[in-house]
Amino acid sequence: MYFDRDANPQDIEGERVAVIGYGIQGKAFAVNLRDSGVAVLVGNRDDEYRKAAIEDGFDTRTIADAVADASIILLLVPDEAHQEVYHSQISPHLDDGDLLVFAHGFSVRFARIALPPNVDVALLAPKMFGKPIRQRYLDGSGVLAFLDVIADPSGRTLRRSLAIAQAVGFTRYGVLPVSHAVETELDLFQEQFLTPMLIDAIRISFEVLTESGYDPIPVLLDMHASGEMAEMLIEAASTGLFEVIEQQGSPTCRFGVQRYLGTLLGEEVRDKGRRILADIRDGGFVEALSAEAAAGYPSLAEYQREYRASGITKAHDRYRSMLDERGAATGVADAGEKGAKNAA
Repeated sequence: MYFDRDANPQDIEGERVAVIGYGIQGKAFAVNLRDSGVAVLVGNRDDEYRKAAIEDGFDTRTIADAVADASIILLLVPDEAHQEVYHSQISPHLDDGDLLVFAHGFSVRFARIALPPNVDVALLAPKMFGKPIRQRYLDGSGVLAFLDVIADPSGRTLRRSLAIAQAVGFTRYGVLPVSHAVETELDLFQEQFLTPMLIDAIRISFEVLTESGYDPIPVLLDMHASGEMAEMLIEAASTGLFEVIEQQGSPTCRFGVQRYLGTLLGEEVRDKGRRILADIRDGGFVEALSAEAAAGYPSLAEYQREYRASGITKAHDRYRSMLDERGAATGVADAGEKGAKNAA
């Protein structure tokens, strides 16, 4: 892994960085870079994010103008916008020796954009969303990131990428060399297998208990909304998945876990994981995603209707209203709102 000792801010001294997209990650990248003394431009289309960048005091321009006036370009717009934005507003304004950095390898892995031969290209993919990237920087720490040198015509791609990683705060935690193809496939697998399986596990637990007559609110809290399970997973990130149960669980908890561990998810689930991974690697998912995007994402609207009508969502709405009532009764509305957001 690369750490602060492996990065040198002089490797980007005098260079200007264009942050393209001032959304979830773009804002965190931009403010951290600025706080580290890096010259930053923001390139964004004319929308609420552009207004936010201006309000935050950034030199904010069209995407094309920002790219033209920078030597390092961080592409932080959503994956589905990469093709249009890159080919129409970025590629024509890249100069020899510029460094183009992706925060996710999707567009390169699936050849959705044509990389120029005269430009350095790197992946710098944080394994966290925007808010913790900013907060941990302010706290003096950082988040894990993956790094890949995709193209290196200048011979300086690694050094410059590490300097950017240091300025954003990633080398405080650690930056791991991982190829852009592997990063993409792991990320998509987590989104399509692990995440829905975890959500389904909580949903099924909720339904089994409420169908058996238990009150939805304490069920909701005990299954996930109290935050206890989330805290266990956070602790497990440093302690270990099995070790956290051993260290933090009572004998009753440990006995209950080991009694059924390895029996609830059978080979059929493993086979589904293999099929999902194969679909990602052979391009089936990208084909399905492209068709969905072209149709305006109709399945997402249907999914939203279904989950909003579900028992677990209705229970969570009731729980939020209880916290709102607490805030109104005590005159501390912010505390109630914070509690509801934490529970969500």
